[in-house]
Amino acid sequence: MVSNYLKLQYKLLVRHIKATGLPVPIAYLLLFGLCYLSYYALFQYPNFGYYALILGNFQLLFLLTEKNRNDFLKNIFSRRDFYKIRLWENALVVIPSFVILLLHSHWPYALFLIVLAVLFSFLTFKAFGKSIPTPFAKKPFEFIIGFRRSYLLLIVLYLLAGIGFYAANPNLVLFCVACIGITCVLFYQLPEPIFYLWNQNNTPSGFLMRKFRRGILQCLLFAFPLLLIYVFFFPAALFNACIVLGGIFFLLPFAITLKYVAYPREINFPEGFALILCFSFYPLILALLPFYYIKAINNLKNHL
Repeated sequence: MVSNYLKLQYKLLVRHIKATGLPVPIAYLLLFGLCYLSYYALFQYPNFGYYALILGNFQLLFLLTEKNRNDFLKNIFSRRDFYKIRLWENALVVIPSFVILLLHSHWPYALFLIVLAVLFSFLTFKAFGKSIPTPFAKKPFEFIIGFRRSYLLLIVLYLLAGIGFYAANPNLVLFCVACIGITCVLFYQLPEPIFYLWNQNNTPSGFLMRKFRRGILQCLLFAFPLLLIYVFFFPAALFNACIVLGGIFFLLPFAITLKYVAYPREINFPEGFALILCFSFYPLILALLPFYYIKAINNLKNHL
């Protein structure tokens, strides 16, 4: 039963890859390339690379604990098979990062990752539902869903930022703010149902601008308090805070633009690759944003 379930998940993954228009062997090569880049990045940025790797795995493991999904598995499988599946899933998620950490001879982080994977196999979190209040209005929906899927990661980032203030480590605080910004960017992966757009009475440019304003304001609800405290404790590092703030002002609209370039389908490989390019070389966003903005406007004309 367990092996059949894992084979089924593999087939679903292959279908998702093919739906992006990417050949499956190329997807494997890209995954290998991403692992190599992570390995190389840890040499270049050892102080925060480990944090980023652990936090990324933390969020993936957290998504697998979603209550409705786990309830479904419990209804299908026996209790023993359910926990086998959860252990296998978590192991498959953390193996690449575990190997990277071992290659860096960083045993404490590697062991911590294993502990995290085993612990999350026995946890279930209610990520969706009305019981988790959010500080956002009903429109747009991205931050409500994103917040409920990422609240544990956001709590960890706030705790890390608190440690940064306590240890007088301004770089750690800025790293947490940047991670919050990237987390908010990832809220825009899913497209809304098309009738949401039919209810709009805006022009495509007006619609996008409204999305930009709300997205930035809602992201700042998470990030701005930390930046204010950061400037208060580390006034000499005001310029660094402005750079991170500027990153939010450009990166979030870029992610929204990519979403509506791809609409009504989900963001696939071409748009994801553009986003990764901008993560790795941020000034590139200044050249790409106008190009994708025009493409998004043209695409939205078909739906608004």
